[in-house]
Amino acid sequence: MNNRYGSNGSRCLLLVEGSDDKAIVIHLGKVVSRFPTFHISPRGNVDDVLDAIRQEVRAPGRKAVGIVVDANDSVRSRWNAIRGRLKKAGVEVPRRLDEGGTIIEESSRFPRIGIWVMPDNKSNGELEDFVFTMLPDGDPVWPRSVRYIEGIPREHRRFREKKERRAKLYAWLATRKKPRQMGLAIEARDLQVNGTLAVTFVEWLRRLFGDLG
Repeated sequence: MNNRYGSNGSRCLLLVEGSDDKAIVIHLGKVVSRFPTFHISPRGNVDDVLDAIRQEVRAPGRKAVGIVVDANDSVRSRWNAIRGRLKKAGVEVPRRLDEGGTIIEESSRFPRIGIWVMPDNKSNGELEDFVFTMLPDGDPVWPRSVRYIEGIPREHRRFREKKERRAKLYAWLATRKKPRQMGLAIEARDLQVNGTLAVTFVEWLRRLFGDLG
């Protein structure tokens, strides 16, 4: 799915921040049926994704461009930043971010454009908050992972307070039969992909790329 097209000539391109985002999408594609074909381009950080938008939506031969970034501290600010880059490129952009993932249909000048702001297009947060929703319901280890992280004295913590959920998630991943990264945990079925948010994200990818690959 990520190697079908060359990185410079991809008809269908998904811009993401980093390797973790890329891995999540790749491994979703390994376990979900009817997954579309597209190239994934990790840019390193959110600023580099934003800076790439104008060039990528204007690239010759492009049929669709997807943009996936973390909301971090403000989903509104992130949406406004994306919207501003697209408007400068000449794209007509809706005023509001669609909770199901925004799709701007192709025109005579621009490809189809999709925007997804992690975790869910409405909340502050990041990729790990999206993955958190894939934890199995009633998992007996999760409460222990929570207690482990919460039991670390604050003076001994090396993570910021707003990254506490991320720390708990990685503590849980460390207890798997083969401790693994988030993407590999999806392929191993340690994480579940049939929850509402994961299903909505995959459907957004299908709407964006599904009839173009």
